[in-house]
Amino acid sequence: MAKIKSFKGILYNTELIEDIAAVSAPPYDVISDHMREELYKTHPNNVVRIILGKEFDGDTPRNNKYTRAADHLTEWLRDGILKQDKRSSIYIYEQQYLYRGKLNKRIGFISVMKIEDPSSSLVLPHEYTFSKPKADRLNLIRKTKANTSPIFCIYQDDHNKVTGIIKGYARKASPIVDIHFEGVRHKLWRLSDPRGIEMIQRCMDSKQVFIADGHHRYEVALAYRDEMRRRLGRIKARLYDNVMAFFSNLTDENLVIFSTYRIVRDMGNMDFSEIEKKLSPYFYISTVKDKNELFKRLEQKKKAYAFGMYFKNKRLYLLTLKDESVLDEVIKVDKSREWKRLNVTVLHFLIFDHILNIERNLSNDKNIIYTREEDYAIKLVESGECEAAFFQLPTKVIEVRNIARSGDRMPHKSTYFYPKLLTGLVMNKF
Repeated sequence: MAKIKSFKGILYNTELIEDIAAVSAPPYDVISDHMREELYKTHPNNVVRIILGKEFDGDTPRNNKYTRAADHLTEWLRDGILKQDKRSSIYIYEQQYLYRGKLNKRIGFISVMKIEDPSSSLVLPHEYTFSKPKADRLNLIRKTKANTSPIFCIYQDDHNKVTGIIKGYARKASPIVDIHFEGVRHKLWRLSDPRGIEMIQRCMDSKQVFIADGHHRYEVALAYRDEMRRRLGRIKARLYDNVMAFFSNLTDENLVIFSTYRIVRDMGNMDFSEIEKKLSPYFYISTVKDKNELFKRLEQKKKAYAFGMYFKNKRLYLLTLKDESVLDEVIKVDKSREWKRLNVTVLHFLIFDHILNIERNLSNDKNIIYTREEDYAIKLVESGECEAAFFQLPTKVIEVRNIARSGDRMPHKSTYFYPKLLTGLVMNKF
């Protein structure tokens, strides 16, 4: 169950920082090296210096990106760049964005949530995680002793009780933050009213929670809690029992998921005639004139298993599965039926593994590049750096819920929730 609490958030001081957008950043895992450079230049107090600082040749165990992150946090609090709220609050967070020509709004709230033991938890993950990012985030949390950005959780509230509470409050109060960042408007309210907080707590108390984004950070928070319990004892380590999280309603129509496409570096140097010979027993193959037609036809085949392929011969193809029953013959893993019917599962197990014998490992892909930008995928193939790009329709929100409930986890990079939560709006220091 989601045991949530209010907390005394750390926010940028608007008396000293006039433009909060200038000190904000996307989540660390979508920041490229180029974007980090730009964020560094934007403002000397940009949060990127904490969440994804630069590494230098002269770094030592006592002076490195993690120790510098902790120093920045300490110094900015001392200098008043950052201020900790005096009252414990829940923070209402709304994002406004354009999607397919329509203005959408996603509203939720940021609180701290009790970290649950995996064996008995109703906080359910849906994706596998990698060890390297977890080691990185664990080093950061050890030094900063803070949640610098919230994990993203979804929950099911068919009667919209929580949404009704936070929308009602937001209508009556002015936001404490109202900024535009990369085409998205971000608004933040501070809810300190004990009665409002208690109502949200009661509503969430029985909710099952699904992690949409931030699996690495949740697992790191759990590992850090256990580490502190071993060091301090269970009672003294209670400060570390919670993790900062954003919560949004699963039934919200504005939960948008993008696809993450796969670009294959090495397909064994096969020409298209060989590829066609391997695929044709399983798929109808047709050529497509351009990417707009491809995605239009993919949308038309929502109920079928269809994929786009841009091959090194500079042509686009639509692949449509002939017979769904083949999936039960090929995907021989101990997973739920929902997992076996995911587009991304079919792509990896049927096309990559069974048909084309592309070397792949779901926990450590080296032959596959991931992107949500179709133009970038096509460019990598056209440049000769990769041999083929594969496109699929996005995972549905309901599939995320069902996979998590079944106890399974999706292959890596199965979902890309949009828009991403902005880092720098509020932080939680233990």
